[in-house]
Amino acid sequence: MVAMLNIHRLVYRPSEVAWDPTTSHLLSIVSFPSAPAAIRVQAARVLDEVLVVVPRHLSSNGELQAIVQRRVLDVLAKQIVPSGADNILSTSTNVELRRMGLETLHLILQASGHTLVIGWETIFEMLGSVCKPAMLSRSGSIDSVSTLSLQDSHRPKPLPLGYNTERGYTTLVKIAFQSMKLVCDSVSSLSPEHLRLCITTLGQFGRQADTNIALTAAESLLWSVSDSIQAKRKDLQREPEYSELWMFLLLEVLGLCTDARPEVRVGAIQTLFRAMQLYGATLSLDTWNECVWKITFPLLDAISTESRRTLSDSAILSSTSASSEQAWDESKSLALQWIGSIIKEFLVTKIMRLQTFTEAWKVFVSHIHDTVLLDRRSLSTPALQCLDKAVDSLSAANEDLQPQVAEAWECVWQACNDIGVAISRAGRSHLSPRVEASLAQRPFTQDSLAAFINVIRTTRRVSRQQTDMEWSLERLTHLMEILKGPQ
Repeated sequence: MVAMLNIHRLVYRPSEVAWDPTTSHLLSIVSFPSAPAAIRVQAARVLDEVLVVVPRHLSSNGELQAIVQRRVLDVLAKQIVPSGADNILSTSTNVELRRMGLETLHLILQASGHTLVIGWETIFEMLGSVCKPAMLSRSGSIDSVSTLSLQDSHRPKPLPLGYNTERGYTTLVKIAFQSMKLVCDSVSSLSPEHLRLCITTLGQFGRQADTNIALTAAESLLWSVSDSIQAKRKDLQREPEYSELWMFLLLEVLGLCTDARPEVRVGAIQTLFRAMQLYGATLSLDTWNECVWKITFPLLDAISTESRRTLSDSAILSSTSASSEQAWDESKSLALQWIGSIIKEFLVTKIMRLQTFTEAWKVFVSHIHDTVLLDRRSLSTPALQCLDKAVDSLSAANEDLQPQVAEAWECVWQACNDIGVAISRAGRSHLSPRVEASLAQRPFTQDSLAAFINVIRTTRRVSRQQTDMEWSLERLTHLMEILKGPQ
C-alpha cells in the first residue's frame, strides 16, 4: 500500500497537498469505534508504514526535517494517546491499535532517533500515556514531584486510558519501555527541558507493576541520566541550570525510595546515594544544603514512618507481613549505611560549611536517637555505626570549624546520655511511655551495645582532641553508671 503512495509528495509538498488528506483519512478510520476491527487495524497498519518510511526519505534540510518530523510524531500521537471516547470504549482493538503505534515509534527511534531535532515532548507524552498514575505512598511523606500535585493528591486516580485488561496494560508498558531505553541511550542530545520530561517519564515507569521495568528505571536509566547531567555541569555558564535539573532527578528518585517493592526501594536508594557520593565533591554548598534537607532527611522520615507502622501492628502480623517489616528494616539499614559513608566523606569539606549545619546535625542525631529507642533492635547497630562514622569524621576538621565540632560532639553526648538512661532500669521512670514500651519489647543486643560503646569512645576521643582536656568528673561518673548497665 505504501508503495502506491507518492512519498515525494508526502515529504516535499505542502502538507495540504498529500500529507493531511492521507493521514486524516487513515486516522478517521483508526479512531472510528463503529468500524469493523479488521478495517481499523488495516488502516493503522498502512498509517504506521507511512510514518516509518517518511523519515527515511528526508534530506539534510534542517527546516524541512523539523517540519516533517513534527508531522509524523503528531499523527502518531493521535494513534497512541487515546482520546476521551477511547477511554469510555476501552476495547481489545483500542489496545491493539496503541500497541501498533508504540511499535512504530520504536522503529522510528531505532532508525531516525539520532536525527530528531523536534518533537521530544510528544515522544515522552506517548511513552508516559501507557503508565498507570502514581498513587500516594502509605506514609505520604515522599511524593513524586512530577506526577502528584497538592490539588489532586487526595482524589482517586482514574485507570489508565485505553485498557480493558491487565494483559493489555502489561503489553503496552513493555513495548513503550523498550523505546524509553532507546531514548536514554542518546540522552546526551536532549535539552534541559526535554531532560526534565525524560526524568518525569522514567519516574512513571518506575511506579509500574512490572518489577523488572521499575527496577531498571530506578537503578539503571535514571543513573545514566544523572551521569549525563553531571557531564553537562562542566559548562560553567550553564552549571546552575544543570544543578537544578540534577536535584529534580534526585527528587524523582526519592519518590521511588518508599516503593512497596523492596527491590525497587533498594535500587532507588542506591542510585540516590551513589549519585551524591560520586559527584559530591563538585557540588556547590547550596546544592549540598538541598541534598541534606530535601533528600536525606525526608528519606529517613518516610522509611521510619513505614517501618514503625509495621512495628505498631506487630501483634496482628502474618508471616507475609513479617517478611515485609523485615524488608522495610533492611531498606532503612541500607539508607543508614549510605548516609554514614556520605557524611564520612563530605562532612568536613562540604556539610560542616553549610550555614544550617548545626541544625542539620541535631536533626541527624535525633534520627539516630529515635531509631535506637523506637525501632526494632536490628536497626540499632547500623544506626549507631552511622553515628560513629559521623563523629569520627569530626576529628579531621580544621581550626576554623572547631566551634561546630564542639557543638556536634556535645549533641552526640546528650543523645548517648538519653540512650544510656534507657538502657539502665534505674532511669526508666524518666522515659516516655512509648519508649519504655518499646524497650520492654526489644531489649538491646550485644552488637547494639558494642556499637553504642564505640560511639561513646569516639565522642570522648574527639572532645579530648579538640580541648586537650578530660571530661569533667561529674560526666565521667555518669558515664561509668551508663557503662555499668542495669542494676
